[in-house]
Amino acid sequence: MNSKKNPRYGTVGRPVEVDVNAFSLSWAQHSVVMHYDGDISIKPNFNGPGGKDINIGKEKGTEVIQRLQVNVRPDLFPKPGAFDGKKNLYAFRAFNFTSERFEVPWDKEQTQSTKGRRAKTVTVQIVLVRSVDISLLGQVLHGNEQGNPSSIGPGTVVASSLNMLQAFLQAAPKMANGNLHKGKSVYMQWRRGYQQSSDQKRIDDRIRPLRLVDGFFQSARMTTGQLIVNIDLSVGVILQGMVLEELCATFLGCKNLRDLNERCSSPVYFDKLRHFLRDVKVSIKIPGKTLKSQGRRAIRNLIRDVGSHSFDRNGIPTTIRDYFLSTHGVRIPSQSVGVVIGNHEIFPMSVCVVPEQLYKSKLQPEHVREVLSFVPKNPRERLQRIKAGWQNLEYENSEFLKGANITVHPDALTVHGRILPSPNILYSGASGTPATPTPLTLTLAKPGTWDVMRKRFWSPARPSFVLILNLTGHRDSPDMNKLMGQLFNTLKERGVDVPNTSTIINDSGADLSALIRREAERYKVGPIGLLVLAILPENAAELYANVKRVGDVLLGVPTQCIRWSQKLTQTVQNNRGIDQYLNNLALKINVRCGGVNHVPASTAMDYLAEHPTMVIGADVSHPSPGSTAPSFASLVSSRDSKCSIYSAQMKVQPFRKEIIESLDEMMTKAIDVFRSEVDDTKNPKLQLRRIFFFRDGVSEGEFETVREHELNALKKLLVRIYGKDRPRITFIVVGKRHHFRFFPKQGASADASGNCPSGFVVDRGIEHPVYSDFYLQSQPGLKGTSIPAHYTVIEDENLGGNGNHLQSLAYSLCHTYQRSTRSVKLPAPVYYADLVCQRARFHFAPRFLNQLEGLSDAATDDTPESIAQEFRSLHKNLKKTMHFM
Repeated sequence: MNSKKNPRYGTVGRPVEVDVNAFSLSWAQHSVVMHYDGDISIKPNFNGPGGKDINIGKEKGTEVIQRLQVNVRPDLFPKPGAFDGKKNLYAFRAFNFTSERFEVPWDKEQTQSTKGRRAKTVTVQIVLVRSVDISLLGQVLHGNEQGNPSSIGPGTVVASSLNMLQAFLQAAPKMANGNLHKGKSVYMQWRRGYQQSSDQKRIDDRIRPLRLVDGFFQSARMTTGQLIVNIDLSVGVILQGMVLEELCATFLGCKNLRDLNERCSSPVYFDKLRHFLRDVKVSIKIPGKTLKSQGRRAIRNLIRDVGSHSFDRNGIPTTIRDYFLSTHGVRIPSQSVGVVIGNHEIFPMSVCVVPEQLYKSKLQPEHVREVLSFVPKNPRERLQRIKAGWQNLEYENSEFLKGANITVHPDALTVHGRILPSPNILYSGASGTPATPTPLTLTLAKPGTWDVMRKRFWSPARPSFVLILNLTGHRDSPDMNKLMGQLFNTLKERGVDVPNTSTIINDSGADLSALIRREAERYKVGPIGLLVLAILPENAAELYANVKRVGDVLLGVPTQCIRWSQKLTQTVQNNRGIDQYLNNLALKINVRCGGVNHVPASTAMDYLAEHPTMVIGADVSHPSPGSTAPSFASLVSSRDSKCSIYSAQMKVQPFRKEIIESLDEMMTKAIDVFRSEVDDTKNPKLQLRRIFFFRDGVSEGEFETVREHELNALKKLLVRIYGKDRPRITFIVVGKRHHFRFFPKQGASADASGNCPSGFVVDRGIEHPVYSDFYLQSQPGLKGTSIPAHYTVIEDENLGGNGNHLQSLAYSLCHTYQRSTRSVKLPAPVYYADLVCQRARFHFAPRFLNQLEGLSDAATDDTPESIAQEFRSLHKNLKKTMHFM
């Protein structure tokens, strides 16, 4: 395909060459692979506790299929097939059957099925579905199916071929002893080409009982012209194998088991341990006893003084302490902590052993910091670690790849990119009015960065009164008063005049809503124009949430919190770094009170201003694993010609549903807000003409579902509102969870951090052969390796798919983020939609905070549906504001 004639490929910008963490894959043209299916119906021949059905996960299913082929019936499997963890088994050599049913032991320790009555087994049925000729991929790879998503959809030969490739790539490392895996990542105990550094050893010591290891993400992908393997580093958080009591003592920093029981008497430590152990798998090991099953089972909850709990044993009430002593000879000391496994089984910690496993729950903040220090410090180090571990993926020795004539080449690919020109940044000059500011134009010397010092905001806000609350639990201090004076001086320098403020009001914050109402009445001020400035203690997550809940939902006033820490006190006292801190506060305050800090100036921004245009960001957020919270959908929409002022909406979604269910309702309200700024009934020229819709959080497999249920629904809504002359739509999916990274070659193509500079774009070499897409690294580098955003154009009625225009537009919108003086990784409306979703927890009563933050209590009766009923909408006063900043 001639890329020069295709409008999807851009030409604007300075050309550069970079390495990418992708490796060429060759598959013999006439290779044929056998595809076995039969739902790989792995069905346990036993029930779980309470008679419930057993659901087999990917990890257990893969292990069962592997044992079937290698240990149980190797005579029927000349060469083991590769299982995708779901229902597909692929083999480069036909098995000695076309359809067969097997009985496989449930436990790893059994190598043969047992006729005994108590043996737990699973039934596996495997059926030959078809043979797949890989050469049929050629039509897609050569670009002949561009714009035809149905050619790669579920059930097609292309989809099956890619699934086969993925299974073959992962088969050898997944089956290697000592490796753990999750999704497309394999976490390995390093064997060759790598030696753990002293820094990494120190990290392991600090986070025990956890340990960090490098993992490798592998994904087979189609590009225009070739197949590639995208390989990236991922961090594996490993829970070390040990006795559960020892693990808990290590986590809580206890000296011995007595110290552990005493510490668990504290509700704070008990809750911390309960959240840490949620869904951790344990095996039950009772001294001198052989249990029916040695399998791993997940902890659901903890209980205090486990020995005192009683149950009905043959009609006689019996305590757990008496049962374990009489049945197993195990003594349970008083106040010992126990674990709940399943729905009703209870065991003392002393009989639980934790096998080595991936830790999948939400990490503690101190652990997150260690993970960030573990990742490579710069792009070159990341690429070196990928290359060092490449050999451990066993591509050269994999019998799966050899048998299917697949070769993965060891050298990273080089791709051609461009560095786009930066937009200018506009602030307000000394003359002019707030309504018509005289521009002060900044030409960026360093792409993606500027500063606000000695500049006036483009459109300064006009708050009428600031209520200052000291909720630290201590009386206001001279340093606190000094900070307030410095803050209001900084706001004035930026053009924000605050005519009146309260004195610092000392209060506990126990009844925050009543406090704000009372003080507002005392100062004779209403909610419009009021800003609440709340000074909080250093660690006050619940108090912070309450401030936001009262402001966002109950009273409808913007709030700004200041965390009064020892570090901030020292900063105020010595004046070091205080200007940056104050200006960052000023950025947030101005926008929350209705102002605009800056606007970018470029050809793309001029284009948006030519005709009435709305820019939209939309996102769906899902709860953490184990949480009983619902999902949430958010939508932000611009309402000014500079596409810098946004209104926001949020709705509760069905649990883990990705498609926005209430899109019609949210878009109708967005259009109402847009129309409230201009009367398009009297002047047709003011009617909305163009919509640019940036959708976050959608995987490639959901593109067509989004097209059908969101894009097409949006078109129908616009026809109902505007008729046939509806606004034109450009619908773009913005992805940030992909694994492509770019590595500048030595020389001028890198910035000071070693990353590609802001504005680096790639639309050749790794582009999708069906969808028009590009990768844009809009943010300047900081630490580590910068992550580019991935833009996929689902439909473009405005720009005709022109790569130059789309890329410049996306890059300019990355400069409109009002909380920063840097261009950001995503277009500002996408970031805003994410911020709105993060505020979901403020729309519920305090008792739901744990569930909403992923710290779900296993004992709760709450469900996503019952929690959703407690959602409270944003106060009407804030519906046209950027309160979420």
